[in-house]
Amino acid sequence: MRRYIHTGILAGVVLLAGCGKEQYLDLTYDVNYWGGISTTFDGQEIPDLPKKQTAALLKVCQQKPDMKHLPDRYVQHEGFDLYFLPPSIQGREFQHVRFLSDEKKDYLACQPIRHADYAVHQIKRSDYPFVDWSKQPVKAKSTIVRFKPVPKKVMDQQKQENEESKQSKEMGHYLFPSYQLSLPPEGQFVLFMKDKSKDDEQTLFETTESLSGSELNLAFRVIPNSGLQHTSIELMTSGDRIGIPSVIQDHVMGQSYQIERKQLPDTLSVGQTVPFATVRKKEEGKIIQETSIYMRLNPTYEKPANYKYVFFDTSPTSYVGFIHQSPKQLVESDYKFVSAIPDKLAKKIAQELKETDVMEPQGTKLNQKKLTLMRQGKSQTFELFERKRAKKLEIYVVKKGTKNGAKLSGTTSEALSEVLNK
Repeated sequence: MRRYIHTGILAGVVLLAGCGKEQYLDLTYDVNYWGGISTTFDGQEIPDLPKKQTAALLKVCQQKPDMKHLPDRYVQHEGFDLYFLPPSIQGREFQHVRFLSDEKKDYLACQPIRHADYAVHQIKRSDYPFVDWSKQPVKAKSTIVRFKPVPKKVMDQQKQENEESKQSKEMGHYLFPSYQLSLPPEGQFVLFMKDKSKDDEQTLFETTESLSGSELNLAFRVIPNSGLQHTSIELMTSGDRIGIPSVIQDHVMGQSYQIERKQLPDTLSVGQTVPFATVRKKEEGKIIQETSIYMRLNPTYEKPANYKYVFFDTSPTSYVGFIHQSPKQLVESDYKFVSAIPDKLAKKIAQELKETDVMEPQGTKLNQKKLTLMRQGKSQTFELFERKRAKKLEIYVVKKGTKNGAKLSGTTSEALSEVLNK
């Protein structure tokens, strides 16, 4: 709100005109649209985290962090995964929340799914009585990808599938050797490929990690399609992080393949890219396609390049909006009482609310209809006032518990009115 310190007359003009231009848009993590699960060290999940606990975790994750990276040495205590509801509205949105300690302090670490690093908040242990603060050894933080021997259990499973594939011409078989990687808790691990004839890279797999890191298995597999007339070379990713099989090359009868596996280093450091393998398609002894596969560890999250399986593509980065009565209706997708606002209109409303005239709303309050704007897991809900004049319609949006609201423009009011009257 602007303040004028000149004359009483000028101050009076301001009062008549309203409160002036303000930022009225303030999307936050609303616990009404979030659920949570507790994740234990043995991989089990305890669902339905109480709303009070979910709210406490979301509140901390919205504050300015004390640290932008994990401590160099820490012990991990309990962990929680918070998820946005409902996923059908804006795709998959998560907050990984972890409690940890070093030799002197306790922390809460938040990692939105779109980030490769944690925002770390210093906390008081007594504020979180629901957390298991069991003592464990403090360990140094890993900052690199390590290449490890493939566990016997994984090798035995792959060999068993190869035996079974002899009985079925559609199962395909693994090409040995396989690989195992241990991923660090920070950074974004990416597998991508590039054809020799093209400059663009295509992401095959990417992940940001939980505090404990994870194990990733990599293996090539040959899959027959349409009998023996057509085969595909796939790269399989499995382990703690399961990826969708990625087709590297397709071959038809008369074509053959060659896989050149590169010599891998012992570790992969942040910012480093290393070649993993090159797959060549041959016909009559000549190479007709050459595809190289690489590994990279990014220091921060980067949007995957040409990644057709990435769930972020189904999660709009723009605003979406709904007319409804209660959060429960929206969470349960009860469209008898919920109306979706066109995306362009939701974006227009958000733009107007970023700088708008704030004043006392005029007209009639629409008690049975509220407006909620959402973007990437954050939301804001408004009460609605409607004022109809001879040739003009005015709609005011008002934050709950406040007296002054924002007046939408004439065209935006008309467009929103069409949704309200459906």
